Amino acid sequence: MTRAALAVTCAVALAGCLPSSQKQNSRAISAADSLSAEIAATVAVDTLVEVWTARPPTPEAMPVPTSLAWAGDTLAVVETQTGGVHRFSGAGAYLDQTALPAGSYPYLAGTLGDTVVVLAKGRTSLLWVVPGEGVAREVPVPTGTTNALAAPGLLAARVGGGPDTLAPAVVRLGEDGAEVARRPLAGPAWRSLGFLRLWAGRVAALSGYRPVVDVLNVQGGLGPADTLSLQGFDSPQLPRSAQFVRGEVDEPPLLTSSAAALDGRLFVLNLRSDHVRLDVYDRDGRIERVLVSPTRGFEVDVATDLAVRPGPGGTVDLAVLMARPPGVLQTPESRIVLYRWRGASREA
Repeated sequence: MTRAALAVTCAVALAGCLPSSQKQNSRAISAADSLSAEIAATVAVDTLVEVWTARPPTPEAMPVPTSLAWAGDTLAVVETQTGGVHRFSGAGAYLDQTALPAGSYPYLAGTLGDTVVVLAKGRTSLLWVVPGEGVAREVPVPTGTTNALAAPGLLAARVGGGPDTLAPAVVRLGEDGAEVARRPLAGPAWRSLGFLRLWAGRVAALSGYRPVVDVLNVQGGLGPADTLSLQGFDSPQLPRSAQFVRGEVDEPPLLTSSAAALDGRLFVLNLRSDHVRLDVYDRDGRIERVLVSPTRGFEVDVATDLAVRPGPGGTVDLAVLMARPPGVLQTPESRIVLYRWRGASREA
């Protein structure tokens, strides 16, 4: 090799090591996400009041809590790893635990009075759990069910989505678990993962990976899914979400972990690393208010789920489940924080 050729070869090799030569992922976001972020910047922010914090008797009692809901005057927390329903009083006192059959791997589907209905993925069924007594009823659900919804006069299951090869859909079930109606969910399967909620008289299929909600009317059976964009949603993870859509990264970021509805509003847990943030949307999916916790700081625990109910004097009480799953270098720990939104009375 000549001296000139060697120089060229070395220059090319060196250039490949320079930062400017490496693949650079763009942080550009879509036009829709950009407009949504602009809307978010104009929305008023209210600081929540922290009322109380509650914990189980020991961290090992609830190693992997996944969901919670108001059941009458108590808070029911479903623990998935060991399989149980734990109850806390409205003032945050730990009350009791109801164990479920081994291998149930339950996830909350809803509450009917004091009864807690869970999706037992290990049994492919819904279980009606009476606190302090046990399972009072069991109904089968379709194969591939990832989440379920139990409300007065309504049973529904969400199937497929994510890595599952089954086409994403919402299925309405009869009281015996028989399929009454099935409606497909549009969009890529990877975004079709999330809880089912009852919102303004509609089934809402949440998405943890995109700021959208698929809503289905339940009058007369089950209407077709209508995808509703959450106008005013903003997140530091939107650039990475766009990178995933463009194929620049391998996995989409989790933008929201859960949402809960009250009086036509949808309260969405907008995940942050240093505080709890809730975005409040009207029934058309337009943001009304941003709610933030009163303190900030690096948060190891993840805001996993929330439950809402009317509070005193026109306020809104929001119970947030904070969970730290077990890991190689960390022990499981969970707590429930009850926040109060006093500004709700001014918005009414």
